[in-house]
Amino acid sequence: MTISNPRSRNRSLDPEEVLAVNQAYDLACQTLQNIGQLEVDREIIARKVLQAAESGERDADKIYARAIHDLTAFDYRQHGT
Repeated sequence: MTISNPRSRNRSLDPEEVLAVNQAYDLACQTLQNIGQLEVDREIIARKVLQAAESGERDADKIYARAIHDLTAFDYRQHGT
């Protein structure tokens, strides 16, 4: 998966960060599926994961938790619009 985030000021992720981001994204998608919240767009999830990882965090569980915590009601309503 190629990750691009224009707000990261052209900062590229090192291999450890890429692994953590991918794991966090998979965890977030699986969690939302498990709780029946499939209406959240995967692009929104990816954006939240990248935002959570911008600080340089490399722990997938911490990135995932921050990304899920940062989802808003608006994120759920955006899907399909």
